[in-house]
Amino acid sequence: MSEEEKTVSWVVVEGVGSEAEAALVAGFLESEGIPARVVDRSFHLAPTPEDDELSPIGVAVPEERLREAEEALARRDAEFPAAGKDADAVLTDEGPIHVDPDAPDGDPEADR
Repeated sequence: MSEEEKTVSWVVVEGVGSEAEAALVAGFLESEGIPARVVDRSFHLAPTPEDDELSPIGVAVPEERLREAEEALARRDAEFPAAGKDADAVLTDEGPIHVDPDAPDGDPEADR
């Protein structure tokens, strides 16, 4: 571990309900170029600080990338409901795409 990695301060950007969900959120942030870690505090005996996220499982990012991570998650959250209105839409890291169910090879048609 480099000296730079040792001095990075990590903060929870989003609390989630399970480790699987945390892995998905972390993967999304990493696909956006933002380092992310799953933080599981579900079995810690220490009390949770009053100003801390109450969810025992969360996704943390370097403190200096917090705003960028919040913006990326907000964009994802805004795009998700729009994609759900179309039965042929699939939400990817790059945004919603439309899939032609009648296409012989199943390739999605980018329609953003």
